[in-house]
Amino acid sequence: MSILVDLSELAEAVPRHPTAYLLIAGEDRPHVGEVEVEVRDDVLVLPRPGRTARRVLPGSPLVTLLLPPYEPEGYSLVVDGSAELVDDQVRITPSHAVLHRRPRPDSPSSATGCEGDCQPLS
Repeated sequence: MSILVDLSELAEAVPRHPTAYLLIAGEDRPHVGEVEVEVRDDVLVLPRPGRTARRVLPGSPLVTLLLPPYEPEGYSLVVDGSAELVDDQVRITPSHAVLHRRPRPDSPSSATGCEGDCQPLS
């Protein structure tokens, strides 16, 4: 389940997640790297992207950011978007975002047969 969100909701949600991972289509295989994320002017900014991201993103701009929860039973924030390299920083324009966690036996979604336990950001 993906929920389109406006930046004001995303700007509030990102700081609640202390770690972020950038998932990209690598040259020979998918690539994941831990990154720092800042929210600026309606985009997510990665001020210090890794070598692979700087090399691959110009040809494969669709990305996902995974921000795991701080607390064990919390929700991960998953953001899809389009990335571009600008002045050695990655700028991601978000297209979809969802709060997600694995199904719990006692969650309302388990009664309906939902495969996940997703929540909108607002």
